[in-house]
Amino acid sequence: MAQETLELVPDLPYPNHGNTTASWAMTIVLMVGAVIAAVGFCLHSTVGFIAGLVVMLIGLGVGYGLKAAGYGQGGKHTKYKHH
Repeated sequence: MAQETLELVPDLPYPNHGNTTASWAMTIVLMVGAVIAAVGFCLHSTVGFIAGLVVMLIGLGVGYGLKAAGYGQGGKHTKYKHH
């Protein structure tokens, strides 16, 4: 019969509250993309709106890429590496 373990206390969150290079880079690129999409929408420009969406997709890729490279929560390049 398999034994089950019960964890009563969850792991503590990282002390940097998400303040990492990956999160900042992704947030900035997403904000720029949102502004481009909003301006394109207001100007009735389909190309501008789609360009903003593309920039936002690139922002997601930047964030996930930097996280994979160790610049996200618990990464080897962040200030707080361990819980």
